[in-house]
Amino acid sequence: MSAEQGTHHIELKIPSQLVFLGVPDAILMELAGDLPTDQKTLDELSTSVIEACTNAMEHGNGMEAGRFVELHFDFAPDRIQVTVLDAGPGFDFEHWTPPQDLLRERGRGITIMREFTDALEFDKAPDGRFRVRLFKSLGEGA
Repeated sequence: MSAEQGTHHIELKIPSQLVFLGVPDAILMELAGDLPTDQKTLDELSTSVIEACTNAMEHGNGMEAGRFVELHFDFAPDRIQVTVLDAGPGFDFEHWTPPQDLLRERGRGITIMREFTDALEFDKAPDGRFRVRLFKSLGEGA
């Protein structure tokens, strides 16, 4: 996909099994590879998307293979937006605070997503599912 091609939207559903975490990563890397950005920017967004999907599988869908994580990829010449939806109740994102011990093995996903994206939003989708939206600017200075 080249920058001249404008915007593209892709939707994907994956089962809540960790083995499928490579699928969103592969889509992101393949389709964003021709956009005007560096590998570090793509790696940061990819890490954030994998974190969001992991949280959706584990916390939202309880690792039930019959419950799906839905992803929406929106590619534009100057930005990428990824939306991740799950069937869980979500969490109190308005009062969330980072963990004190960032070296512990678990609980760093939201901090990682915040650091590696330009904007991160949590809310309920109109259909009641929990939604995470990740935004990353591309190009120079991204």
